[in-house]
Order: sequence, then C-alpha cells, then structure tokens
Amino acid sequence: MADTNTQPLQRLSDADYEVAPDEDDVRGWDVVLEDEQRIGEIDDLIIEPAAGKVRYLVVDLDRDGLGFDRDRKVLVPISSAELDPQEEQVILSGIERTALSQLPEYDANTTASDRSRDAGMSIERNERTEENERNEDTTTKRLTRSAEELRIGKRLEKKGEVRVTKHVETEHVSEDVPLTREEVHVERRAVEAGASSTTVEMQDDEIVVPVMEEEAVVEKRPVVKEQIVITKEPVTTRRTVEADVQHEEIDVEPSSGDVRLRDDVTQRGGR
Repeated sequence: MADTNTQPLQRLSDADYEVAPDEDDVRGWDVVLEDEQRIGEIDDLIIEPAAGKVRYLVVDLDRDGLGFDRDRKVLVPISSAELDPQEEQVILSGIERTALSQLPEYDANTTASDRSRDAGMSIERNERTEENERNEDTTTKRLTRSAEELRIGKRLEKKGEVRVTKHVETEHVSEDVPLTREEVHVERRAVEAGASSTTVEMQDDEIVVPVMEEEAVVEKRPVVKEQIVITKEPVTTRRTVEADVQHEEIDVEPSSGDVRLRDDVTQRGGR
C-alpha cells in the first residue's frame, strides 16, 4: 500500500487528467461483493498524479442494499478491487459487508490523502483481524455442539359452525270475546173499555223492528316479539404439547498414550 502521508493524492474529477484510452473508466460501474451482492457504484477515483496510478475508489454505498439509514460514500483501496469489463462492475475481494460499515465516511472537506489514509487503516485492521483468525486456526481446533429446540406455533382451524335459522309454526289459539245481540220483547197491555171514543177500523198492519247482533271479526297481523343477538368470543384454554428433541453432548477422553487432559466443557446446562 502506498504511503499516503508523503504522496499527494487527488480526485480524478478535480485533476487535469483522464483515464488512458486503453484503460477502463470505471466511474458509474456497479460495485458488488464476492457473493455478487450489489452494494453501490463507483462515484470517483483517487489518483496519485506523480505515479499516474489510481490508488482508491470512491464508492457510493447503497443504503437499501446494506441496511444503512442513509447513503454513504467511502474509499476502498484499488488493490481490493477486481474489474469485470464485460458486466461493467467492480468486484470487491477480501472485504466483508461488516468491514464496509466500519469504513470512515468520505468527506469532501478533507484532503484526499487524509481520507485515503483513514480508509487504508480501516482495511488494514480488518485484514489483520482475518489474518489473526487464520493463524489461530492452525493451532486451535473447534467443535460445535448443537441441540434441537422446540418451537411451538399456533394456527386457526375450523372446528365446526353454528347455524341460526327461523321457521314458521302454526298454533291453534282460542279467546273468549263478549258479543252483544238484541232480543225482541213483546208486551201486551189491556185497554180499558171506553178509553177510546174513536171508531176502530179493522185492517192488516205490521211493524218491522231491526234486531242487531255483534259478530267476532278475526284479524291477524305480525308483531315483533323478540330480538336474537348472535356474538362469539375467544376462550383461552391450555394444552400440553409434547415432542422429542435431540441435543449433542461432548464426550472428551484420551484415545491412547499418556495424555494430560483438562476438561473445561461447561455447556451442559445450556441445552
């Protein structure tokens, strides 16, 4: 990695330089990780005018692709990039997604040398961490212990239904009703002799007296007698669910020879 403390760096867009005709101008190309996940695009190049070389890439990170709360621009060493002219994309090799989130944000108010030095230090720290992990793997062996855990979910199932209907039934009813009718009474009264001095003529005569009687008139009409309100409510019950789950146990024992063994396995309680 170049010594950015003594070698001045510039943005290509701010310098009076252009990309050589036989070289690819990667500005605007997509930036992807080794798993082909797109993380942004190349915004600009940081060059070393004295050497005529590109030292860093200004990457405009995509906040949606990386889960950031806003867009960010960072510097990535050109040594960590591989160009794919056919797809017009830059592949970042050896850089994890977490390392990108730890890179200092590109600040246009600071010098290009300061920005690149901070980016280089962040990348170097990440590379040193990965190297330490690789060195540890040469002397340390790891064995994982797994166990099944019971995950109980719930789903709604139709267990039945309640159907509420109504129908018409015929019922014979009786009710006493008072009715009034007229009766004819005939009263005969005697006339005293000589009470009338007029001459009485004998002739036919009749009197018509209307006789009235009440009759029961039956009338039927529907009347609302009751209202049925139908609701349903959840009722919580408890049920015990049982299942067999498996878990791994660590057995440590020397296979042969005079081996001093100190067993520090303490994960038995973490099933």
